Amino acid sequence: MIILVHGAYHGSWCWGPLIGCLNEAGLKAHASDLPGHGTADGWISDQTMTNYIKAVVHQIEEADEPVTLMGHSMSGAVIAACAEMQPDKIKHAIFLAAYIPANNETVGDLVKADKASFVRAERIEVAGNDAVSLKTGTLSEAFYSDATPKQLGWAEDRIQLQSFEPFTHKFTLSDKGFGSVRKSAIVCTKDKAISPPHQRWMAERAGCEPIVDLESDHSPFATNAIALSELLSRVS
Repeated sequence: MIILVHGAYHGSWCWGPLIGCLNEAGLKAHASDLPGHGTADGWISDQTMTNYIKAVVHQIEEADEPVTLMGHSMSGAVIAACAEMQPDKIKHAIFLAAYIPANNETVGDLVKADKASFVRAERIEVAGNDAVSLKTGTLSEAFYSDATPKQLGWAEDRIQLQSFEPFTHKFTLSDKGFGSVRKSAIVCTKDKAISPPHQRWMAERAGCEPIVDLESDHSPFATNAIALSELLSRVS
């Protein structure tokens, strides 16, 4: 079983095209909305890193056997924390165009370190909640630069505000926990949201093996689902 964990601004909806391809290849995959995303209960105030981690750990504990986790973008950090908490229940952690924190680091630290990112966002307050909104054009320029008009429209209709809190969460990771889990990384070589060199640096630092390239933008689950499915069939 592959548990797919979506990134910021998204919901489980983003994995739909990939799940169809994985099912055709005989791989079982499951995706759920993180708290406050998609159709899950809650709102921006529920979008905390602690809630995200708890939700994925619950899925891991519900599984009958050790699982493969794949985290995209911000949720590379989510699955790293899950690996720290449940190393014996995770068969493989796969980081897809993902932020991978080190001990005592935040996702925000990693965002700031990537000077080549094209992401443009602004912090806003919504009913007392500190949120982040993507600026006009950022979705197409940074996240879905390979998308067809139909694919881009599909994403634009579903993208939502993102709480700022998950970017400030400081992670505690150890060799005994996170360090003991098998890890792989998929570097999207045309990514403009998280630059490919930054992805590769984080993956190498985390001890991912293998680190494989995929000629894709930041969102291959939508824009290059067949190639991503074929790649997962080899590395998962």
